[in-house]
Amino acid sequence: MKSRRCTQTVAWAPPPASRYKINVDGAVFKSQRTAGVGVVVRDCQGQVVAAMSKKINAPLGPLEAEAKAFEAGTQFAKDVGIQDFIIEGDSLVLYNALCGNTPPPASVAAVVLGMKMMCGDCVDFSHIRRQGNKPAHLLAKHALSIVDFIAWIEENPSFLAQALNHDVLFLS
Repeated sequence: MKSRRCTQTVAWAPPPASRYKINVDGAVFKSQRTAGVGVVVRDCQGQVVAAMSKKINAPLGPLEAEAKAFEAGTQFAKDVGIQDFIIEGDSLVLYNALCGNTPPPASVAAVVLGMKMMCGDCVDFSHIRRQGNKPAHLLAKHALSIVDFIAWIEENPSFLAQALNHDVLFLS
């Protein structure tokens, strides 16, 4: 059994050659009493493999929306056939709970436990600062304008082009 790795970064960095990185983010739309999650799956060259925006019709708080984003990102990866990946978000509270550094807050404990069970040994967790998670954030905000969810497979949503280019150029 391999040990799970947990990392923290400021800017987006690609995964190792044999893995994928899944960035996730949550957004709360308080006046509509809904939330959104954004998921972007990239390969070791920063190319988008898949992306998703999903609306959650429930009045979640910010931490709960972030937890749902991690959960949706993990399930989306499995749905598109990806098993070995790094999942990265900008919630330090969730990162610490998923890595086992601190107990999860009660409001997200069930999601954190479910994530740990669903992930197994082939998933590592990573924390990134908000400024390095812009594509996932834009996808989460995009959920406000959709009914349920929308997925892009092997294509970039046009509204993400600038943020994705910034990540890849930043690596050069």
